[in-house]
Amino acid sequence: MTLVKERAIEMIQRMPEDDMLYVINILQNLEAMSIDKEKDRQRAKLALMDILNMEKKLPDDFDMKKELQEAREEKYDNFG
Repeated sequence: MTLVKERAIEMIQRMPEDDMLYVINILQNLEAMSIDKEKDRQRAKLALMDILNMEKKLPDDFDMKKELQEAREEKYDNFG
């Protein structure tokens, strides 16, 4: 067990029994946050994989500057 966990256990052991519900509530919230962080990491990894896969699908003759210019012109044509 790590030193940090040992310290946490010592602190909990010193607390009055009446405060244990608060400690449990805090620990449950921390656990839920940890699970959410892992889900966020997994979603971020999947999103990155999607982006990297899309990058590979561009044609060899893809001209980024030309596409950007056409998109800008199209945008302004729709406003005029």
